[in-house]
Amino acid sequence: MLTWSEQFATGNALVDTQHRMLIDKINRLETLLAGPPPSKAVCDELLNFLGSYVTTHFRFEEGCMEKARCPMHEKNKQAHAAFLDVFAKFKGRYVLEGPKPELLRNLQTVAADWIRSHILSVDIQLKACKT
Repeated sequence: MLTWSEQFATGNALVDTQHRMLIDKINRLETLLAGPPPSKAVCDELLNFLGSYVTTHFRFEEGCMEKARCPMHEKNKQAHAAFLDVFAKFKGRYVLEGPKPELLRNLQTVAADWIRSHILSVDIQLKACKT
């Protein structure tokens, strides 16, 4: 389970709020997997939300970094593109295989590890830039 802490703070209140929302949804997936197998409808809703939300969030965050002339702007864009590629491949498997617990667990683990690592290595660089 991911827990928000000030070490994740970017200095941009809206980016931080969006990060909290992403962490909440990743944690929601973990909670769903701890109980009886979730229905396809519940999984579809969560995955559709995550897919659209990360796309919107990534665009917003990239705009903040560009506007602030953050030196991590390009690295951030590349990392976002790589994650979207991983997510698209997962979605392709999900469409073929359905809501298999091991597939969903893999997504939860990958997403949790990625967001933790990405925020702590790239996104927090925004704090040093004027936003």
